[in-house]
Amino acid sequence: MQSLKLNRAIHQKTPTIRVSALHALAYCPRLFYLEEVEELYTQDAAVFAGRRLHAELEKQEDEDWEELFLTSEELGIRGRVDALRTRDGETIPYEHKRGRCYRNENKQPQAWESDKLQILAYACLLESALGISIKEGRIRYHTDNVLIHVPLDDAGRASVNEAIKTAINLRKSTHRPPVTENERLCARCALSPVCLPEEARLAHDKEWQPIRLFPEDDDKQILHVLEPGTKVGRTGEQIKITRRNQPVEIIPARQIGQLVLHSFSQISTQALHFCSQQQIGVHFISGGGRYLGSFDSRNGSIQRRISQYTALSNSDTCLELARKLVNCRARGQRKFLMRGKKN
Repeated sequence: MQSLKLNRAIHQKTPTIRVSALHALAYCPRLFYLEEVEELYTQDAAVFAGRRLHAELEKQEDEDWEELFLTSEELGIRGRVDALRTRDGETIPYEHKRGRCYRNENKQPQAWESDKLQILAYACLLESALGISIKEGRIRYHTDNVLIHVPLDDAGRASVNEAIKTAINLRKSTHRPPVTENERLCARCALSPVCLPEEARLAHDKEWQPIRLFPEDDDKQILHVLEPGTKVGRTGEQIKITRRNQPVEIIPARQIGQLVLHSFSQISTQALHFCSQQQIGVHFISGGGRYLGSFDSRNGSIQRRISQYTALSNSDTCLELARKLVNCRARGQRKFLMRGKKN
């Protein structure tokens, strides 16, 4: 009983965890860390397809259909149950998946481990938040048209509690978990272009034969505004460039990745807000080419920032960096002078 009270106290002091994040944790701890700690998110065709499925299900006229968003401070989790139905007096949570189910050696349909943990977490969440008893959860795999029954027993509750503890510890960590050994998971992961699993494997094993080494190129433009007095504004979903004695130029925001303002260029407040929403970084450069600052809402790498601050707080590291900088500048000046002396 004392241990249970202690666990409750720990959960109450810690922000609640999304049940969908526990699904990511079961799929890959590195995926959980990138999304929940570093707040890095990407969306691919599979993500949008899943959203369309849920949107279609919400339009169905079903009296038993009920969607709930619940929070349990006791367990430390929160989430939105896909569907809640009553069968023979028993309340049953449903989870809908667009893809296929897992099949064992006998070709019997079963739930994937990450999906199983997710529906069990929803069942525990219902018990804690509503004070009712849940015997099982169900997962519908729409590609196979298969319904899987997942019983909520002591082992299931223990797996949910263990996953919550693991998630809390990962939130406190400053180091990314290693890349998963199952490279098939990476092939289906929407966050692979950010995680770069094949690059990480190749860095540790030079003999590794990567599946794909580089993510797709970013085809968005880096827009440089060079003329002093140029004004940058917004019109609808587009960036408007106004130069002196020149026609106004309109560029769709989806084509712009970065906006670099040189010298005395100006940008309106509305355009700055719009760039923040569209995740377009705005950077300011002086007329002499000196970097002044940036307005960028995108999240950087936590580990890189920690390493930078750690290095700069070390006097020996700072001295070594200063020596390298002076040597590079001196060599550059010497080459410049030697070229001028040729004639």
